[in-house]
Amino acid sequence: MDIYQLLGYTGALLTGLVLGLLGGGGALLSIPVLVYLFHLDASVATGYSLFLVAVTASIGAVQNIRKKMVDYQAVLYYGIPSVISVYCIRRFVMPNLPDVIFNIGNYGVDKNHFILFILSVVMFGAGYKMFSAKESSEENAIAHPNQFIKLIFLAILIGSFLGLVGAGGGFLMIPALVYFANLPMKLAVSTSLVLVAINSFIGFLGDVHSSQHMDWKFLFLFSAFSVTGVFGGFYLQNKIDGTRLKKYFGGFMMAMALFIMVKETFKIL
Repeated sequence: MDIYQLLGYTGALLTGLVLGLLGGGGALLSIPVLVYLFHLDASVATGYSLFLVAVTASIGAVQNIRKKMVDYQAVLYYGIPSVISVYCIRRFVMPNLPDVIFNIGNYGVDKNHFILFILSVVMFGAGYKMFSAKESSEENAIAHPNQFIKLIFLAILIGSFLGLVGAGGGFLMIPALVYFANLPMKLAVSTSLVLVAINSFIGFLGDVHSSQHMDWKFLFLFSAFSVTGVFGGFYLQNKIDGTRLKKYFGGFMMAMALFIMVKETFKIL
């Protein structure tokens, strides 16, 4: 095992640890780990990330179902259109993306650069949300009229986004469930975890059905490290100040997003 693999599996463990501690955000880090430490193509890394998210989110989703903290009406309205979107993106769009997406003068932006640029935007947005979130915002439920038509439309957009990037659906789903399904914040967070698990699993099936080669041995090993980290995060939840940690991790996410953007820009140039 070389130094990059050692760092990569350490990154997988830390990814799970963050997921267990904060309930989200960590899966976005799995893609840079897979791309820069295990040297996978970004399109392959997003598929592997979907599997990782499906496994880790399912752990929390089962707990929320047992606690009866899931709104099944929202799952129905949001889940069906988002699942269809995620599957179609992974099954039909990703395998058929051209090698060069577009050209800027004499420079070409290929598929991997394009995916990583989008990932950096998602990471920066998720990081900023964590960094700027106020503790009270997670407790206050604001009444809004149910707007399921808008929720369905957003589900299609966010499902497509999740299918392209391979992670990051949770921080986009939660506001949609709060504002358009009129769910209290805690119920929206719990419901989103179920939706993330379902969408990620179906999206990964899209990769499998598109006959993309899967290194199952590596995928299960990487996921095992992450799941170990998740349970470690659960254990440490009550021992660490989650609000402060979320701000620190949000700042780190924004810095990582800028690193990816700069690195990929220099690769193109």
